[in-house]
Amino acid sequence: MVLHRVQADALEVLDTLTILGIKDDRVQKAVNLLLSFQGEDGKLLLKNTYNGKMVYEIEEKNKPSKWITLRALRVLKRYL
Repeated sequence: MVLHRVQADALEVLDTLTILGIKDDRVQKAVNLLLSFQGEDGKLLLKNTYNGKMVYEIEEKNKPSKWITLRALRVLKRYL
């Protein structure tokens, strides 16, 4: 038997919920939290990384992340 470890973050869950069109108070609270993480320029920082565990380091920790920002903007566009 093979067990796979699955790791999901709040942004990934919000992405899925907004794709499904789910809108309720719980999702709204999560969207509000997401909005609070945006910088003045609208970008979000990379807080956790797999750097050092992968062949290539994609982005720097605690710097603006184009991939996280892209995903967050897609979530916000669908939800708001």
